[in-house]
Amino acid sequence: MSKLLTTIAILAALSLSLSCSRNGNSNNSTRVFTSLADFSGRKIGSESGAVFPQFLDRVIPNVEHRYYLTFDGIVTALRNGAVDAIALDMPVALFLAAHNKEFAVFPYVVSVDSYGFAIPKGSQLCVDANEVLEKFRETGVIDDAEMYWFAADDGKEREMPVLDYRPDYNGSAGTIRFGCENTLFPMSYASSEGKPLGFDIDIIHRIAYELNMKVEVTSMPFRDLLPALLSGRIDMVGGSLTITEERKALVDFIGPYFEGGTALVVKKSSLP
Repeated sequence: MSKLLTTIAILAALSLSLSCSRNGNSNNSTRVFTSLADFSGRKIGSESGAVFPQFLDRVIPNVEHRYYLTFDGIVTALRNGAVDAIALDMPVALFLAAHNKEFAVFPYVVSVDSYGFAIPKGSQLCVDANEVLEKFRETGVIDDAEMYWFAADDGKEREMPVLDYRPDYNGSAGTIRFGCENTLFPMSYASSEGKPLGFDIDIIHRIAYELNMKVEVTSMPFRDLLPALLSGRIDMVGGSLTITEERKALVDFIGPYFEGGTALVVKKSSLP
């Protein structure tokens, strides 16, 4: 487990403890979910196209899966009690719980996941971008981006960093048509003015900048990302996209650029 993932898990547990204390639930005698095994036979919501159900089935028997077309759909399902929990990538889960006082991140990670940017098989762009990513790892660029996008909420909207350190940059090497869902805070989302923001958006812009390329971001539901890529409508997709063997059979991956985990978000009232 990476240092960042360990930190995230600790923060999730700390967030849960603090939120229970704030809401007076620390002495709640009703114990519903105390271990992952307690979710056996329960309804867990996932967004269509996500790989969370297969990860859940590996560690929790008899999960009753519920699928929703949008991120807002699964959040509403949890809020209304249509599901007992929803499965999300850990950074997204932490952000959701931090901004919704009725939710909490269950303090046990379902799985450890590696995220990547998917690209058509055999593309030279994949080779070039992976070389850039390796440079970013060595120079601390990715670590710095994590610190910026995953920092505690200070009430101010984040802005995309300005990249101006290359005097020869003109974007003449082409445009990357990048697809992602735009509701996955803090990975890929839209600003109050509709501009693409987030950790993933930052990383892909940095890769393009190093390759003297531009980025054109197109938002779409998560379930449509890989079909759009395979049909040639876009050149690359990402936004908390887990690298799996099944996906690697269809596409190549740039990355991994981040190691995260599958987390469950529940109502605070269902925790001890």
